[in-house]
Amino acid sequence: MTQAAPEILLQAFDRWMATQRRAVEMVCAVDHAGAPPDWAEGFRTVTRMASLALEHVVEKGDPAFPVLFQSQNPWSKLIGDNPDTNYYFASLDPQYDYRLWGNKGNAPYVGLTFGTDIFRGTAAEGDTGTRGQAYLDQFACDEAGNLELILSATEKSGNWVKLEPGTAHVAVRETFPDRSKAVPASLQLERITQERPPELQPEVLAERLDAAGSFLMWIMHAVTSVWELSKENMNVIVGAHGSVAVEEQESEVSSHSDTDMYYQTGHWKLAPGEAWVVKILPPPNDYAYWGLVIANPWLESHDSFRAVTAVTNETGLKNEDGSMTVVVSPEDPGVPNWLDCGSRLEGYAILRWILAGERVPDPDCRVIPLASIRAGDF
Repeated sequence: MTQAAPEILLQAFDRWMATQRRAVEMVCAVDHAGAPPDWAEGFRTVTRMASLALEHVVEKGDPAFPVLFQSQNPWSKLIGDNPDTNYYFASLDPQYDYRLWGNKGNAPYVGLTFGTDIFRGTAAEGDTGTRGQAYLDQFACDEAGNLELILSATEKSGNWVKLEPGTAHVAVRETFPDRSKAVPASLQLERITQERPPELQPEVLAERLDAAGSFLMWIMHAVTSVWELSKENMNVIVGAHGSVAVEEQESEVSSHSDTDMYYQTGHWKLAPGEAWVVKILPPPNDYAYWGLVIANPWLESHDSFRAVTAVTNETGLKNEDGSMTVVVSPEDPGVPNWLDCGSRLEGYAILRWILAGERVPDPDCRVIPLASIRAGDF
């Protein structure tokens, strides 16, 4: 065998290692409160996102032979994860036809978001993001919840989703208001073909490593820019419908929004002895779910296996008028709906609504002394 192929791989690995170093440099340049956990989790974000990029692109990124895999979990969180959601992902290409089948479980929402390329930067600026949106309850199934969908560019009979030009992936969001009652979906996806996957070649692996590096930098730029922009909404939570973000194209990240969702975000910052009080107001329409989660500067939800860091319309205690008052603080305020921010006094917050209509009221937010909350004066 000639030496050309090994040289291709050596150069690709050198570029991949250099990309990870650039990601670390980006972490070091971010302006945040400097809490030790935030620094540790910042460096850990690079290791996590490097691993995530390799799995998405190198291992499971071939649309000719796709894999629908769980793309996030409590140890791998991507750009504002929701701990109430099971995330799945598969690479697609409209030149192929696919079959998605299985059992839809009992989640009130299993959304399918079809989007443009996020690995290689091939989507044209101003024309990125969500190409199509659907959810499983829109399709026919049997009494046990089993169903089959065809994904293709040309129309098919039965349950069919059109793959629009430029579609490069499907992101599946399966969201539960209360995980203790969850029966997860069991879904599989395959290209409709008799072909077998080819043997891996050096040139292919080298290109995928470069694409993984591009994806890693895309993630890091997204995380750092969203964190910086969030400071414009200090101690408030504001937002818009996902379809607005897709239409306005203000950022490539937000253009990939789920258009069945309404997103509200904010940046909280406390002094010692203070708490952030968030009153979530009921919308004028019915909805399938809402959930509030606090996150670190790297847009990772605070670890839910360590403390309560998220609340939903079912897990929290509501007020008599249907609203819910949530308290974010480093110490137990002695009231319901406490989200524990640990040793940190600054962070990010995301409130998501699903199938709640075009407009949801922004929460009422206040920073008040913890002593006032414990005295019932809030």
